[in-house]
Amino acid sequence: MDGSGTFGMNSDYENWGDTPDDPQYCATEVPNNEYDEETNTEPDYAEILNLFESLFRVIEELHFNMQQASRIVRIPQRTSPLTGHMWMYWVLTNPNRTTCYERFRMYPCTFMKLCSTLKNNGYLGNSRYVKITEKVAAFLLVVCQAHSQRSVADRLQRSTHTISTYVGQVCKALCRLGNTLIQPCAIEMPHPYVARDRRYYPWFKDCIGAIDGTHIMACVTKHNVVPFIGRKKTPTQNVMCVTDFDLCFTFVCSGWEGSAHDSRIFTSTINDPVMRFPTPAEGFYYLVDSGYACSKGFLPPYRNERYHLPNFRDGGAQHRRKEELFNHRHSSLRSVVERTFGIWKNRFKILENMPPYEIPAQRLMVIACCTVHNFIRKDCADIDPLFSSALQEMYDESWINVSQRALMPGVSYVSPGQQPDQSEAGTRFMGMYQNSMCYDMWRAVNGD
Repeated sequence: MDGSGTFGMNSDYENWGDTPDDPQYCATEVPNNEYDEETNTEPDYAEILNLFESLFRVIEELHFNMQQASRIVRIPQRTSPLTGHMWMYWVLTNPNRTTCYERFRMYPCTFMKLCSTLKNNGYLGNSRYVKITEKVAAFLLVVCQAHSQRSVADRLQRSTHTISTYVGQVCKALCRLGNTLIQPCAIEMPHPYVARDRRYYPWFKDCIGAIDGTHIMACVTKHNVVPFIGRKKTPTQNVMCVTDFDLCFTFVCSGWEGSAHDSRIFTSTINDPVMRFPTPAEGFYYLVDSGYACSKGFLPPYRNERYHLPNFRDGGAQHRRKEELFNHRHSSLRSVVERTFGIWKNRFKILENMPPYEIPAQRLMVIACCTVHNFIRKDCADIDPLFSSALQEMYDESWINVSQRALMPGVSYVSPGQQPDQSEAGTRFMGMYQNSMCYDMWRAVNGD
C-alpha cells in the first residue's frame, strides 16, 4: 500500500501472481452461490433430487442384502402324516380299551362323557381347527403322563402355543365344573361303609367325612423357594382336602406354601366366608388328625397315644388303654382320606412333577385334577381299575355305586359358608363327646 492509502497493484498480487487473471489467484477465489442477476443463472435442483434418489436406492439395496444374509430358512417341523385328529380317532376307536386308558387314564366312554359334559355346560367347545376331544386329550396327556407341552405338540401335530392355550382353557373349564362336582352329596345316614362295620357302628354313625392335608410338588423361582420348603425338603404346596366315604373330594383348598402348618390353613379356611367351607350340621362331624384343634364338628384322636395304623401291626394290636382303642378305630376310619389321595396321585403324575407354571396356574391344576377324579368316581367307577380295587378293599361284599346312591332319599349334612363354632363351650362339648364315645367303645369290647 502506498502513502495515499490505496493498494498498489504490484504489491497486492506479488505473492499470488502478477495479475488477477493468473490461475493461482483464481483458484483462491470464494465462489459466489448467490443469484447472479447479470448471468441470470440458478442452482440445478433436479440434479440434486436425482442425486438423493440414487442415494436412497443404494441404502435400500444394502438393507435388503443384509436381511437376506441374516434370514434363516424355515423348515416345517411337525410334518407327520398321522395328524392329531387321526391319532385321536385311532385311540378312541381301538378295540383294545387299554390303549386309551394307558394314555388318558380313563376308558373311551369316560373320555367322551367328560367332553360332552364340558360342552353341554358351555364350559368348552370346538374351535375352528381343533375339536374339543383334542383339547381335552392335550390336557390329560399333560396331567396324567406329566408330558411336556412340547412333546404333546409333537404328538398332536400342533404348535406349542396352541397346546399351551388349550391346556389352560381345559384347566379353567374343569375348575368351573368343579363348582358342581366338588361338594358334599345328599346321602342317607349312616353311610353304608360305617354301618356295615361293627368297628365303626354305632360309634361313628354321625361322621360325614375326613379332613387332611397333602403336599403336592411345586415349581417356583429361587427367589420364592424358601416359603415353599417344608418337611419334604423340596418345594411343595400344602393342599387341604375334605373327603367322604365314597372316595370323593367335597372341598379342596390349594395354593398354600409347603411350610404352612395344617392348623393354620384350616383356621384360615373355615373363617373365610368366600371359601364356603362345608361346615357340619348340628350333631355331625369330620374326623381330623392330631394337627387340628378339637372343636365342635371336628373330632381328633387322643394325643400322646398310639395312633397310626402301622403302630398297631406286628403284634401291637392289643389295646392297653381305652384311648388306644379309640385312636386305632379313628385312624382306621380316617384312612379313607389317605386312600383317596393314593388314587388321586396314582392317576395324575403331574402332582409329583409340576411344570414351571405360574403359582396360580399350579393351584388351578390341583383343583382340575380333583374335578376329573370326582367325575370318574361318580359316573364310571364300576369300570375304572383304580376305584374298583380300592372299593373291593373297603367292601368285602357288593358295594353301592355313588351314582345309584345319589338317587336314594337323603339330606345334606353340611352348611356351606357357615362359620363353625370355635368357642370354648364348643370345644368342651366335643371333648366330652369324645370321652363318652371312648368309654362306651371300651366297655363294649371288654365288657366292663
